[in-house]
Amino acid sequence: DSTYTKCVYTPDYTIKARSLVLATGAMGRVGKPFPGEKELLGMGVSYCATCDGAFYRDSEVAVYGASTEAIEEAMFLTKFASTVHWVVPTDIEKELQGGMDVEKNKIMDHDEAMQLMSCPNVKLWTKTKLVEVIGDFNGVTGVRVNHRGSDDDEVIPVEGAFIYGNGGGSKPITDFCQSKVELDEAGGVIVDESMMTSVSGVYAVGDIRNTDYKQVVVAASDGCIAAMAVEKFLNNRKMVKVDWIHR
Repeated sequence: DSTYTKCVYTPDYTIKARSLVLATGAMGRVGKPFPGEKELLGMGVSYCATCDGAFYRDSEVAVYGASTEAIEEAMFLTKFASTVHWVVPTDIEKELQGGMDVEKNKIMDHDEAMQLMSCPNVKLWTKTKLVEVIGDFNGVTGVRVNHRGSDDDEVIPVEGAFIYGNGGGSKPITDFCQSKVELDEAGGVIVDESMMTSVSGVYAVGDIRNTDYKQVVVAASDGCIAAMAVEKFLNNRKMVKVDWIHR
């Protein structure tokens, strides 16, 4: 059928449509997941503090990583968690004093890092690597870490593990696209002002675009723009149809 040219294949059935909106988000993995991370994803393991932080009110959580994203997300978690265990694989205090970037190819905000470390409910675990995420059928119960120079691992009891080191959660989920749409260097789907991708009639909204603004309200705005653009596309309009207009 030349009309329904967009196809979505699932294990159970095939969906054909005239237009398609991609909204799979950015919970993909760049690096190899830590033991327990994949199994406990959605059960305490998260890549988005702004999405899940409120679930950990008065609970202890761990944040792994020293990128700007990790710092900002850890700062957000201080509003809810009783203790935020900030686990950093490098000597961040020394690197901050030296004015160096904490992670290669990552720009760290010096002031934000200092502000995070000054929060009373933040405990810094410097020169400490994440080894494993521990949990059971109820969810995450802790993270196993190893301090540089120590022969023994240590378990930090937490209910949430937010992983940003080792490429955690920063990659848009686009593997299903099979190179059908153009991506930018960071793996985000490229769109125009109407949210249309490089393929006519295919749109992308939310974190799959990999912008710096990873908020629900931004994704909702993208969705609104895409919905109006889809209506224009399906009806072959030259302009977007609005519900109201000033005269």
